[in-house]
Amino acid sequence: MEAIVVEELTKKYGELTAVDRVSFKVSEGEVFSLLGPNGAGKTTTVEILECLRTPTSGDAFIKGLSVRDSSIVRRIKKIIGVLPQEFNAVGNLTVYENVELAAAAKQASDLKQVLEDLGLWEVRGRMFSKLSGGLKRRVGIAMALVGSPEIVFLDEPTTGLDPEARRETWLYIRRLKKQGSTVVLTTHYMEEAEKLSDRVAIIVKGRIAAEGEVKSLIARHGGKTKLLFEELDSRAAEMLRERGFEVEQRPSGRVVVRVGSDSEMFEVLTALRSMGYHVYPEIKQAGLEDVFLSVIGSKLSNTGELT
Repeated sequence: MEAIVVEELTKKYGELTAVDRVSFKVSEGEVFSLLGPNGAGKTTTVEILECLRTPTSGDAFIKGLSVRDSSIVRRIKKIIGVLPQEFNAVGNLTVYENVELAAAAKQASDLKQVLEDLGLWEVRGRMFSKLSGGLKRRVGIAMALVGSPEIVFLDEPTTGLDPEARRETWLYIRRLKKQGSTVVLTTHYMEEAEKLSDRVAIIVKGRIAAEGEVKSLIARHGGKTKLLFEELDSRAAEMLRERGFEVEQRPSGRVVVRVGSDSEMFEVLTALRSMGYHVYPEIKQAGLEDVFLSVIGSKLSNTGELT
């Protein structure tokens, strides 16, 4: 069963096409991520699904309900939870009071559980305006998740979180999936998308450049395994090139050798040791970052910019 169906969705602002004939489906109970640089059209797409913007053309369906039908917007909003990219809450209310407002709007009774699960129970009495950026973000996630919505939209959910809080959020997203919720993430953190997602879509300049299951995309576009050597000289690098291996010498001094199989990895290490190089590489399997580089021709920085 599909929780979300998007059909030829287009959004224009004058001459600017922010979303250009985007189509995809999200199955019930899966984590689906929209990846892309800043300005790619991720947030606009999600805001249409949240009934915050009206598409120029095309349509999208939430549990079979069209987002273009203004008469059923309230029905859609009852089954979704939303963390917007530019989230803010009432500054002169406490953590508890802000989340309580969201719970009341959804007639939810799981307020305490959500606060405990997100590590907010101990700070429930603090004023929202006095919180750190990371804690404010977690309050936004809590407000999105009270009431156990069937579909949760999280737009850059871990921006501003420290590593521990980010891992806690990941655990909570996995728990949502186990409970049967459908989660739609927009993120520029490749590691986050790779660890959490069942499927991803890479969107650039308003169009989907690649879409599919994470493992399938990595197998198709990720390229070879990298062997990262800290201490190899140009003589060793040239010897490996002569044997047909793909070798890159980086400005940092690192030497990167790409291999397509475990047997090739063994060949590289055997050849080096036969020449007296007893070195042990860091092994880096292909991932979504490599997929992005292959499909787009650029990497994505932690601030969402192409590099």
